[in-house]
Amino acid sequence: MYTLRSCTTTLSILFLLAMGTAHADTTAIAIGSIEELQRIGNEDAYPLNGYYVLTSDIDASPTAYWNSGSGFAPIGQRLEKDDSLAFNGWFDGQGYVIYGLVINRPDMQGVGLFGSIGGNAVVVNLGLEGGSITGNHYTGSLVGENWSTEIASCYADTAVNGTTRIGGLVGINRGVLDNCHAVGTVQGNEYVGGLVGRNYEGIVQNCYSTAEVIGIYWTGGLIGETFAGEIFNSFWDIENSGVTVSGGGEGLTTEAIARL
Repeated sequence: MYTLRSCTTTLSILFLLAMGTAHADTTAIAIGSIEELQRIGNEDAYPLNGYYVLTSDIDASPTAYWNSGSGFAPIGQRLEKDDSLAFNGWFDGQGYVIYGLVINRPDMQGVGLFGSIGGNAVVVNLGLEGGSITGNHYTGSLVGENWSTEIASCYADTAVNGTTRIGGLVGINRGVLDNCHAVGTVQGNEYVGGLVGRNYEGIVQNCYSTAEVIGIYWTGGLIGETFAGEIFNSFWDIENSGVTVSGGGEGLTTEAIARL
């Protein structure tokens, strides 16, 4: 019933081709270390609308000791009225993984590898494993606030903690998620989901979560709550999550998932 493709979907390919044309005269900026990753948005040579590619797996475990224990500083700020503050480029992980990323900012809104991904952005082919992500509102391992053209073929297996709009991959989704999944643990107070905390007018397709989910209000195995959004061909593990409801998707047993 579910076909979770290992490659980027047709929709993703179209977007990537469009982005590739837009960046035809732009040299890709190679990212091969956690220090280089932190330069995005902080140095003129690493703009928030740049074209980035990972060139290897990244050991991000030193971030546990950065900034007096606050860890990595999220790329791009939470959107208000100025979209230029978000990440609005193209980021291709090329199938590589960032290991052991730590962000410990319990008083901050918009927390994740990316704080906010803007409406012109595409992020694809990236994995996050280990480490921990802690924020206040709008917190996810990959991004706190997603408005993107598309996030595709990304996954996370980590621990995420926060207050509201807390997701294993995305805190709040106002864009498109395609062919993504989350494992690990997710904990918060309200709008807490294994993959997405709150899906607000966003699209989630070909996605799943097997993460453990702990919340109080609007807690879901895949999505904490959906408002005017759409979910297609997506599911969550009702046993591993410990949650039998969701703001979208279908709940399946661990055994049923193993047969997919």
